[in-house]
Amino acid sequence: MRRYGWTISAVTAGCLLAGCSALPALPGMGGAKADPAATGKPSASSAPKPARAVSDQEATSVLADYVKRNNAANKARSDELLAGYEGGSSFAIDKAGYASSRILRKTIKYQPFGYTGAAFRAPAAGQQPWFLATAHWQRKPTTSKEPTYLLFARQGDGWRQMYSPDAFDGTTTDELPAIAADASGVATAVGPTDGTGLLMSPADFAKKYAAHMVGKGTAADKSLFAADSITTGAAKTRQRMTQYARISSAARPVTRYPSYTLRTTDGGALTFTTIERTIRYDVRQGPERNYVFQKDSGILRGKYYTYMKITDLFQVAAHIPPKSGKPDQVKVLANYSGLVAGSGR
Repeated sequence: MRRYGWTISAVTAGCLLAGCSALPALPGMGGAKADPAATGKPSASSAPKPARAVSDQEATSVLADYVKRNNAANKARSDELLAGYEGGSSFAIDKAGYASSRILRKTIKYQPFGYTGAAFRAPAAGQQPWFLATAHWQRKPTTSKEPTYLLFARQGDGWRQMYSPDAFDGTTTDELPAIAADASGVATAVGPTDGTGLLMSPADFAKKYAAHMVGKGTAADKSLFAADSITTGAAKTRQRMTQYARISSAARPVTRYPSYTLRTTDGGALTFTTIERTIRYDVRQGPERNYVFQKDSGILRGKYYTYMKITDLFQVAAHIPPKSGKPDQVKVLANYSGLVAGSGR
């Protein structure tokens, strides 16, 4: 988890078999750009215009406070400090990462990080205000070429970072969808079940993509998604692991972690959602004693000769295109993930 100043492999499904080396980690970590382009015209109505949930000035302050508090928590690996500025699946993933690193007793020369080039988009103010930032992760002298999405929501005593997916390797900000906004700078939020003008609703996306992640779903549903490194990497791992273990897997949207969606300038939408995946590896027995293992994990340590079960969370950001009557596909743009539970023997 590069934000922490150390590296923890969270989603590697590894195995050893008579000299077989560990399988590579599944791709993770993604993000995208909140484009400053705006759409819409001022209304001729005399009705008051909606106010943004947060101004750029306040959002800048929230982001700066997040970086300061995150660095302090990461240095101490403190769950208590972490809970002060993270919520939702971000807190679940990073709390598990802290636990894993403490168990592994990694020796760390901590280096603080920050973000540069931040841009903001916010929907209208409401009972549960939130906003989206896009920035580039930075630890001197390195600045990431790929952008990161940082989504913050107001909760009780303050703002919490709820999503932090990084754009897939090689993705530039120019390749990412622009967020639509009216003349007042207010972006349009989309409800989970609202599929108006879209290829599918955000809720339908989450459900269908969860099935697609584990190689399930109908052929028609699978055709709705452009290839991405999460699903292609998972498919390759299943293929490699099947000679060593029988694999059973399932994935589902996690409704206890809120999803967020904004309209894009092309008439589509950019959605953020959390998916939980569970995989069980039942080791195939043969003339040699086989086993599986999870690389660099304090949650799952050692070798498992009978079975290994892992549960991980994936934050995904995806562009849902407008419904056009022509064949089109949803494109997953960004990801942040981590192993949060596991067992085996």
